[in-house]
Amino acid sequence: MKSTPPASFTPDDSGPRRRAHARFLAALLSAAALALALWLVASTGDAVPAATQAQLLVALGTLVLLLTGITFYLAAASISGRRNVDSAGVDASARVIRSIRVLSAFGAVFAVVAVLGVAGLGALRVFAPPADRPVSVQFSEITGRVQLEFCPSLPSAFEALATPADLAGSSTLLPIWVASRVCGNPSFQNGVWLYLNRSTITVADAGDR
Repeated sequence: MKSTPPASFTPDDSGPRRRAHARFLAALLSAAALALALWLVASTGDAVPAATQAQLLVALGTLVLLLTGITFYLAAASISGRRNVDSAGVDASARVIRSIRVLSAFGAVFAVVAVLGVAGLGALRVFAPPADRPVSVQFSEITGRVQLEFCPSLPSAFEALATPADLAGSSTLLPIWVASRVCGNPSFQNGVWLYLNRSTITVADAGDR
């Protein structure tokens, strides 16, 4: 009569497949993390008003979650081991499979939370857009433009931020937010609000930030 070997002795070839799957997901998350990091760099290249800081914080938290998920997937992909049975009769390959499964599960949790973070960021940009709107400002009379006290090197044409209410208002002065690099004054690292006379400037919509 033939005897059936114990279940722990049964070969399990799912290890290489699980490691390959973990490598694929790590590469996919790496591409997403790179895209998000590039967006963060582009968005924080200069000081930003407080209205957009919440979105940048959500994006930064999502990037951390992506990097954590990548770490777990890479750990799962790097596990290796040959099938053998120790003195206690425990199949080593079974331990390897369990380790890969556990690490992949942790990676999946962080990846799912990161996806939710991206969805939340999209919802913020759709349903809670920044209160300030990007505009293009150009002085109507370049030669007669008065050198401003706060930004003496302000160019004749530049991009700024303004609230929709101020843009639609009829006040003589239009408040606009100018980044420090546009202002040219090192004292205003976080940008500065300028109040320009509407009669001396032309303001156009610069599109979404």
